[in-house]
Amino acid sequence: MLTVPENLPPAYIAFLEAQDEDFAETVLMVMKQSVAEGKYGILVSDHTVDRQAELSQEVPFGEVVEGTR
Repeated sequence: MLTVPENLPPAYIAFLEAQDEDFAETVLMVMKQSVAEGKYGILVSDHTVDRQAELSQEVPFGEVVEGTR
């Protein structure tokens, strides 16, 4: 079961709730880093084989954007 910190922005929580648990665990690590720094949001990239999440200067803090890189 995924334990979500209370200090995550609402968009992060909504995104996690829509994911399967394995991917949510991966994204949660990046989200914790985002909250710790308080500067950048999350970019979730779809690749042919898998999905990846990373901090992105192009995404405002507290937001999650899905796309390709």
